[in-house]
Amino acid sequence: MLNQTGHIDQIKQLNTGIVYQVIDQHGPISRISLSKQSQLAPASITKITRELIDAHLIKELEFPVLGLRGRPAIGLVVESEGWQFLAIRIENQKVNIALNEINARTLAENEYPFQVRNNTEFCESLSSLISQFFESNQQYLERVTAISILSDGILDSHSKIIYRLPNFDINNLHIGEYLTEKIGLPVYLHSSVNALALADHFANSANRVANVIYLQLDKIVNVAVLNHSQILETNTHRPILFGHIQASKNNDRQCYCGGVGCLEALVSMPAIIQQAQALLTDFPLSILNNGLISLESICHGILKEDKLCLFLIDKVAEQLATPLAMMVNIFGTQLILINSPLNSVSTVFFSRLYTYISQQSTPLYHLHLQIEKSKFSIKESETSLIKQSLYDGSLLLQLLQG
Repeated sequence: MLNQTGHIDQIKQLNTGIVYQVIDQHGPISRISLSKQSQLAPASITKITRELIDAHLIKELEFPVLGLRGRPAIGLVVESEGWQFLAIRIENQKVNIALNEINARTLAENEYPFQVRNNTEFCESLSSLISQFFESNQQYLERVTAISILSDGILDSHSKIIYRLPNFDINNLHIGEYLTEKIGLPVYLHSSVNALALADHFANSANRVANVIYLQLDKIVNVAVLNHSQILETNTHRPILFGHIQASKNNDRQCYCGGVGCLEALVSMPAIIQQAQALLTDFPLSILNNGLISLESICHGILKEDKLCLFLIDKVAEQLATPLAMMVNIFGTQLILINSPLNSVSTVFFSRLYTYISQQSTPLYHLHLQIEKSKFSIKESETSLIKQSLYDGSLLLQLLQG
């Protein structure tokens, strides 16, 4: 027999999330319009909105209606003041901790050195820094609802496990379970690319196509796959390890993931700089011989049509195109969004990338494929994970239950 209680809870979670999302995206909105937009019965709307109002998650607001005289209409809007979450970004030997309202406003922020060697040190140091942050920012604290952790590495958002992180010697770390037990707050763990993809989706959902690949190309290389607003990883409960596809059999350097010849070791920004340094003697006339090699100097050289710089960008496009073309064929991708420092030379980079993808994918898809820039920063994307947990109802139910 089916667990009816669990089934009812799932329906309540889904419906509550839908109502909150419609209010957030279309508020101020009347209850009648809310019922139509959410496709829920008026009685359900009345019950759900009453609970959300009592929890101070939404509120009523008067607003004028064009073409109508008399008293203003009463609409519902999201009430975010006082509802807060802790946003943690784990980067190269440092941790950034911020206290944000769920509307994205940052109330306090601190950066700390974070040099740890193993799982135990990682957990204890991070927990200690969170306590230190709370203590030094007590004047801002109200209703802290959750902890959001963003990092670049191999991690499982579903089980809240960090398998591997670059620059840290940790292995199969159950960070979500540890922090929830220690601090008493739900933990949302995601790779940076997921947060970036969601931030772009929420900002541009009205104009976005259904099937999108979001490519993060920076110090790390990874993708998020969005299908009708859903991140693939959310449904599969399996992380996408795009940067750890074996792309070279000649490169025997071991990656932090445990493999060799990974794509990330070939096309990440540090890898491009290393390749430029190794090829200088083959291109004696390159402008890169005139000073310090940096990503900025390489991009400048691309715009100046420097042969070495053009060779580098062409190689990156060619190496990325093979796995991307496979994904285009599998998912019927309509748009590739790219978040990368190479967006400053997008005219050259996107053109070459599209050329190589079109050579390896079916015309049914690549003839209509678009490649565009995404301009969101990791900092700007912090709230997207909490917003997603409110939209799917998972965090909302916890807040309603106190």
